[in-house]
Amino acid sequence: MAVLGVSSYRMEQQRAADQRHTEEIHAKVDPYDGVFCPGVYVDDIHLGGMAPQEAKAAVEAQVRQRSGEWRVRLTYGENYKDITADMLNFTTDVNGVLQQAWNRGHTGDTEQRYADMLQLEQEPYRAYTAQPSGDTRVIDSVLATVKSLVDKPAKDASLVGVNKDNISDPFVYEEEEYGLSLNTEPLRQELYRMVSVMESGSLEIVPDRIEPAVHKADLMKRTTLRASAYTKIHTSSDENRNNNIRHALQDFINGYRLEPGKTFSFNKVVGMRTAERGFYPADEIVSGEFVEGYGGGVCQASTTLYQAAVCAGLQIVTRQPHSEKVRYTELGLDATVYLSKNRNKDFVFKNNTDSDIWIFAVVEKDPTEKGKNRIRARVDIYGADMGDVWYQMESVITETIEPPAPEYRKDKKSQYVTYQDEAPYLYSEGRQGYKVDVWLADTRSKQKTWLYTDEYAAKGAVYYTGVKTRE
Repeated sequence: MAVLGVSSYRMEQQRAADQRHTEEIHAKVDPYDGVFCPGVYVDDIHLGGMAPQEAKAAVEAQVRQRSGEWRVRLTYGENYKDITADMLNFTTDVNGVLQQAWNRGHTGDTEQRYADMLQLEQEPYRAYTAQPSGDTRVIDSVLATVKSLVDKPAKDASLVGVNKDNISDPFVYEEEEYGLSLNTEPLRQELYRMVSVMESGSLEIVPDRIEPAVHKADLMKRTTLRASAYTKIHTSSDENRNNNIRHALQDFINGYRLEPGKTFSFNKVVGMRTAERGFYPADEIVSGEFVEGYGGGVCQASTTLYQAAVCAGLQIVTRQPHSEKVRYTELGLDATVYLSKNRNKDFVFKNNTDSDIWIFAVVEKDPTEKGKNRIRARVDIYGADMGDVWYQMESVITETIEPPAPEYRKDKKSQYVTYQDEAPYLYSEGRQGYKVDVWLADTRSKQKTWLYTDEYAAKGAVYYTGVKTRE
């Protein structure tokens, strides 16, 4: 009997709990049988507690007001474009939207309605009466127009010219320009949202910045000064010789562009040294002796170019030293050239880099000789940045060779001496010979690299003796 009494008690308690739950459900649900449930919004109007007709009147009043006032302004700097309600073909579905809103908390049995109302407390329902029409051509057209006005392609920096008259700053660049590209999709989506809630406002147009592929700084790294070489022009050098140096450097070599993998031939670039091609007669060394010939002095141009090419890290293909020391540079640092129908002694180097090499050359006043009217030959070579190196050539005499015994020649034509009893005529003095090691030194790291050894043969003096006997 005691056990049965406990069971009946528990059943009674459960029935009481169920009754209270039912009453709780009805207490929550029943008051909203004829009105919208709390947590239901249409066009951001809270409809909770409103009867259907009251809710419809409130929503329609706001639709009319917002429709007349609605405007979205697209701004870009000081420019703008307005989009108004009159421009857009959108519709309002008040009845349909209100019906969907009404269903929240009014569908299903009392238990379902109760559950839905609890859900609304956690997550309110929001709907909007204004929707963009299926025909979005107006918005698309406006955005397409805006995009056409805003979009601008990026422009790469470029090398547009070379000023050969200013070899210290010879390149003329056109600066890069950043491009602009407007992604209209986020604007389109935001416009749709603002239309849907009849929200007026302003949208700032912020295009994406397009990076140019080539910057001026990139070009400058490929047109940096790699090396400069200078050789002083001796005061004894006459105007014809000076003009030949100037003509070779400034009229043929200055501004020359050497593409990657290509070779530079001095004789091909400068060509035959003739009067017809603007060269003058001047002394030059031929077979160890000074003779007058057209283009005398051109070897100083080739020597200056040679030193610049070596210090620029370019590959030397063909180079020969003079047969004796020249006055304008140290032993081992010269490069002789000669060109005739029967003889071609050339200086050739190769662009072994992956970018263009530019050569600029001039005869200029020597700034190291202050207060003196001295001139020098100068060659600058530009190309890809070599990094933190700056080269210069150094020569070291490793051996001095004494001249051999004098050579006596009979002056059969009596050009210098006539009679046998006359003192011999000194035609050319003897000279010492040398062996010279040439090094390439990096002035910044102080590292040195041996390049080659040059040998300058010793030469005995040459005398002419008379061949005739006095009567």
